Amino acid sequence: MELKIGEKIAKYRKHKGYTQEQLGELVGVSGQAVSKWENGGVPDTYLLPTISKVLGVSIDALFGVEKKITDYSQDEILDDLFKFCLQKTHCKDDRMDLFKFLFDTIWTVQSAYFGNESRLLLKDVVEKNSGNQQITSQIINDEGTTYLSLVENFPFFCAVCDTPEISKKLLSEKNFGEFFSLLASEDGMKAILFTQSTTETSQYTADMMAKKIGITLERFLEIEPLLVKYGLLNEDSLTLDDSIIKVYHKWSNPEIRPLLIMAYQFINARQCYYDFTCNRTKPYFENE
Repeated sequence: MELKIGEKIAKYRKHKGYTQEQLGELVGVSGQAVSKWENGGVPDTYLLPTISKVLGVSIDALFGVEKKITDYSQDEILDDLFKFCLQKTHCKDDRMDLFKFLFDTIWTVQSAYFGNESRLLLKDVVEKNSGNQQITSQIINDEGTTYLSLVENFPFFCAVCDTPEISKKLLSEKNFGEFFSLLASEDGMKAILFTQSTTETSQYTADMMAKKIGITLERFLEIEPLLVKYGLLNEDSLTLDDSIIKVYHKWSNPEIRPLLIMAYQFINARQCYYDFTCNRTKPYFENE
């Protein structure tokens, strides 16, 4: 048992990236004391809570009696992850980058799914593959796909759970051409970007909208039905001097951003490092 706890301390210390001296300083002992533990000694009992806290593991884990994954229910695993993330969210350290933590978490889950024997640190993978313009991690199987993409200043993640109904809905959609024609036109893109530019709630007449977007009134009236139909503008009416005027409210739609991000990925092919597993046996689209 004495050698076991020393091995565990060494393992978790190295995992944290601490030297023996650094761990000793955090625990309140000398580096020589840490070395003694790792070579067969045993820490004083009163130090165990501090050691476990610094290393981020339970005292049971230090003694090699931590639960196996099969001992946990799915809810227990998710509860622990939830509590850990909640602690990170409430962290007051300004150096804590929550989105970086999120991407590190996603990378870790995907890396484990690939069957790696040890945790690959995302920062190490990025540094090692610095010659690539993009780092990508994917899981592709019959249940769906996840996609983590890291481009400089352009990271994103998506997950799609596949069902037979998804292909049917996508292949039967009649409005794709209409919607993508709006995206494909320069005036349509100008209008979309204007509707998504701010969250202010001002009202605009058609003439004001056209001027704000930078297109003619005639062109605005041509694409206006699509902007309203696809939830980018809300239309209302305003009574002035016994006349009814149609007015518009911009409607911020967060789904536009990921749509453009995915399109950007297609348009800008890059030299890419892939870390992925693919055991999908069925096509992405079934025409039946």
